[in-house]
Amino acid sequence: MSNQHRELDALQKALGYRFRDTQHLKLALIHRSLGHQPQNNNERLEFLGDAVLQLTVSAHLYHKFPKLPEGELAKIRSHLVRESTLAEVARTLDLNHFLQVGKGEKRSQAQERDSLLCDVLEAVYGAVFLDGGFAEAQRVILYHLPDWDAEQMPILDAKSTLQEHFQQIAKKPPIYNLVEELGPDHDKSFVVEVRFEQEFLGKGTGHTKKEAEQEAARSALSKLGIQEEK
Repeated sequence: MSNQHRELDALQKALGYRFRDTQHLKLALIHRSLGHQPQNNNERLEFLGDAVLQLTVSAHLYHKFPKLPEGELAKIRSHLVRESTLAEVARTLDLNHFLQVGKGEKRSQAQERDSLLCDVLEAVYGAVFLDGGFAEAQRVILYHLPDWDAEQMPILDAKSTLQEHFQQIAKKPPIYNLVEELGPDHDKSFVVEVRFEQEFLGKGTGHTKKEAEQEAARSALSKLGIQEEK
């Protein structure tokens, strides 16, 4: 058995799905920096996998929370399919090890970026869908999906929860400050701190300022003992 075959076998075991045609899986692991033509990289599979993921999670939440309104369901779905959540799932599957990138991307350790890990996970989901159909893709996605229950609702909009806390006790909102911008324009990250009357409460990082603010608010809620960080 070749080394590549052993590695693909290990990945399929971790994924919980055995491919009938491993070419689907192999293609899902090739970044566009290595395969420049659309048929030679994972971008089309990523496009497909994203749609399968959205439908799977939407249907799952629809049935799991029959009394929640559309807005709340959308917030939960957004949290479960956000980049950082999917990147964490990708790391548990060691996709950062399996993802194949060009030399330039390898030198910059691109396979460790959340954005690329999110993309390759969606591509793998797309590959499962092509190979085994929607039911199998749904099973695999839900198997790796983080647990979610009603007690976690406050962290969906952590900024609002934090603001409500300080409005009740001091009638003043916390202040968010952008303290750093990292990375190139096409893959920029923002670092935000949140303070209340100069007291440091938390720090967050995200690919948008809003995302970084939410992460900072979650950190603050955890520090204040209002809500455990997830």
